[in-house]
Amino acid sequence: MPHFWHIDPTRWINPAHIVSVEDTPAATPPVVRVTMLAGESGMDRQRSAPYTLVLVGEAREEFLTYMARETESPPPPPPA
Repeated sequence: MPHFWHIDPTRWINPAHIVSVEDTPAATPPVVRVTMLAGESGMDRQRSAPYTLVLVGEAREEFLTYMARETESPPPPPPA
């Protein structure tokens, strides 16, 4: 069973599907964009398409906490 990260009450992320993360702490409000590959089903084929999830507030903080813990990276500094 895949390991999911619980980001907020209605969203979970499978970190195995993440292809890029862009954190913009200087934005108002601070935002993190998580691009993942999502599977699409067709008539006779399956393919993957990029999907970007935009996280702000507590969802952003929760995601960054998971990233720091799972990648052993230090958490980012707070916005100036």
